[in-house]
Amino acid sequence: MAKKSQGKDSTYDELIEKLFQINNVRYAVVTDELGNRYSGGMKKGVKSTTPLDIEKRLEIQAVLILKMAEGYQDFDGELFYCSIHFKKVFAYFFLLAKGERVLSVTLDSFAPPSSLDEIREIVSKWK
Repeated sequence: MAKKSQGKDSTYDELIEKLFQINNVRYAVVTDELGNRYSGGMKKGVKSTTPLDIEKRLEIQAVLILKMAEGYQDFDGELFYCSIHFKKVFAYFFLLAKGERVLSVTLDSFAPPSSLDEIREIVSKWK
């Protein structure tokens, strides 16, 4: 279960809850373009692999990564997501709300490819 949003916007709580129903999802957060968290956090019962300050840094870097990649859409087509593969986790980043929000999701590194398919389906229905 996701941590409830911190009074900013509960719009994304349902999205986070749906993502947490996927077995290997560890973390799901929606932030704005400045990295301010709107909803989400670590999945209940899952221990973070990093300290909170590193987690927050990744949220801010996700905005930069996606905004950079967004510039390629005119040439290469719609941006679906960006990803980073660490030894312990996969991290996926999606633009929401016409690029005004960013969804960051991490999965266990042993998650089957179908987990990403499930995430993409949930996100595409959400947009």
